[in-house]
Amino acid sequence: MDVITACCTQRLVKKRTFRPPAFNDLLNLPRMVVNPFRNRVQFVVETLLLSGTTARLTVAAGIVALVAMCFGLLGFALAGNAHAAVSNPWDAIWWAFLRLSDPGYLGDDQGAVLRTLSTILTVAGYVLFLGVLVAVLTQGLNEWIRRLEMGLSPISARQHVILLGWSNRLPGIVRNLMISEQRVKRFLRRIGARRLKLVLLVNEVTPHHTAELRAHLGGGWRSRDLILRSGSPLRLDHLKRVDYLQASTIVLPAEDRSTGHSAAQSDNAAIKTVLAIAHSMRIAAADRSPPLLVTELYDARKIPIALHSYRGPIEVVATDEVVSRMVAQMVRHPQISHVYRELLTPASGNEIYARDCPTELAGTPFWRLAASMTEAILIGVVRPPDEGKPPLLDPPHDHLLCAGDKLVFVARDWDAGAVLAEGPVPDWPAPMRTISPRLAAVHRVLVLGWSRRVPALLAELENYDQEQFHVTIASRLDLAARERAIADYGRSLARVRVLQVDADYTVPDRLAALAPGEFDTVLALASDLTESDEEADARSLVAHAVLQDLLPPPGSPGRPRVLLELLDDLNLALVDNQDCECLLSPAILSHILVQVALRRELNLVFQELFDSGQTEITFRPIESLGWQPGATVSLPELQVRAREQGEVALGYLRAAEHSEPHGGVHLNPARDTTWTVGPGDACIVLSR
Repeated sequence: MDVITACCTQRLVKKRTFRPPAFNDLLNLPRMVVNPFRNRVQFVVETLLLSGTTARLTVAAGIVALVAMCFGLLGFALAGNAHAAVSNPWDAIWWAFLRLSDPGYLGDDQGAVLRTLSTILTVAGYVLFLGVLVAVLTQGLNEWIRRLEMGLSPISARQHVILLGWSNRLPGIVRNLMISEQRVKRFLRRIGARRLKLVLLVNEVTPHHTAELRAHLGGGWRSRDLILRSGSPLRLDHLKRVDYLQASTIVLPAEDRSTGHSAAQSDNAAIKTVLAIAHSMRIAAADRSPPLLVTELYDARKIPIALHSYRGPIEVVATDEVVSRMVAQMVRHPQISHVYRELLTPASGNEIYARDCPTELAGTPFWRLAASMTEAILIGVVRPPDEGKPPLLDPPHDHLLCAGDKLVFVARDWDAGAVLAEGPVPDWPAPMRTISPRLAAVHRVLVLGWSRRVPALLAELENYDQEQFHVTIASRLDLAARERAIADYGRSLARVRVLQVDADYTVPDRLAALAPGEFDTVLALASDLTESDEEADARSLVAHAVLQDLLPPPGSPGRPRVLLELLDDLNLALVDNQDCECLLSPAILSHILVQVALRRELNLVFQELFDSGQTEITFRPIESLGWQPGATVSLPELQVRAREQGEVALGYLRAAEHSEPHGGVHLNPARDTTWTVGPGDACIVLSR
């Protein structure tokens, strides 16, 4: 049976394939010729259409010419002998083109043939001229606008300020620059520019960037003074888009957690950017002086690398070091956060300024000039950074001003530094004695949350060799990872005892188990374990709410101080100022970056001011200066008494006003203002 089936199958196969193979090829020959030609034409047309607006217009013009030629020759062939308009091929083609481009010629034709052809051409003209042409031009205009919105075209500017990279603090930096009108005017005079022009280079410009900047700037939004460009600072062609060779200042803020990069990755990227900018400038303009580069790093140990990587003027702001020093001062001195908020944020109040010392004041005793100022408080001098000399805050009593000195003072505006008293000025006394600081035997601190700044904070507390700290750190981060981060920081701890606890401090039972009432200070840091600043602030605010239930009411004896680090200033309104102090670290760091960019000498002042081994802002009990509660005191009297201790009086602290928004801090009050001393009042001084 199998043999019969095989034979039948073989016969059927032979019967089905008896035609010669060449016959099938002849049948498929038209398709084999037409398909490749059609594909080739389609590919050429697609390539032209994707080549840009000019190519699309060329294709449209070619189609119009082809239609005009075909219908013109058809009209010549059918009615060329009867009508003069199509008596020869060229006139016929022109006749067809006119009907395509202008429907008004439709009534001029005679005869059924020409009227039919003219009607078809008129309808085709609506499609080709009004349809294709308008569509091509509209699409080209949209592409051109999108290209402009993406910021791919180069700019042409001089003495502008460039901001590299996008972060959640960049809108705040831009806002600080926009609202610092007087500082900006002086900056523009120094660089010889008429108005401030900001150029932002981000990886890819989107409408979100513009919307966020508009929301932060509000009425200060000026599109002509704020330019966005897409690109990477690591590429020379992208740097050319922002005309970096003609810039006066380049600011490189650190990346934030929204980018998904760690602090180490951000610092490495920043140093790589500095190297790329330096290399690009060596190639593009070897004989040109590089602009000032203001760079923000998280790790202060990498500052020398950044300084050696750039051959021009450069200033580096170490973020973690600055914040950790402020937090350490907040732990040691109650209400000092209000001093920092006034001096280091663009809110109304006093700020730190620097201005050139007039040449006629060279040789003048520093403290005689300080005593003659009636609207500002002179705190020191600083030399140009190129000279390599550190600033001199709270200088010796016999210090004389020199040519080239820049006066550093605290005032409400820059002009106040030039207001001097008329007539003779009495000499302030030379320092007679020094007040010994009041030191706690052991300061117990509870830290809620883990932050990359914790190792720097512990190292800062270790610098105070006359104090001891017992620090308990509660976090969900693995204990081994925390210990490794502290050890990698490279600082041995002798006066700071650290206890690591695994706990979620947002859970009331877990926080109660830590016994927060037994500590002197409870510090809630912005956690690094969150993916956004809002989530970090939410954890800090929840911890604060739980502490309100666990701790005694504000003002109760033995109640620990509560300190919060917040990242969004909008969340400050959610905290009661009466029972805690807040540090808005992003706002302070943005302000410092702006001030350094506008006046680079201030970076040395900030470094000196927050260095634990140098000058610091502190409080002196009013009783230590010779006054008792009930006495009436003015700022000039405070300045004289503080000078006897070798310190600079900046203002006073009223303990009865600690629940006010300013925390009872009064900096640089009017010279004729007096106040009655109350229990717990203190003098705010700058002390070495």
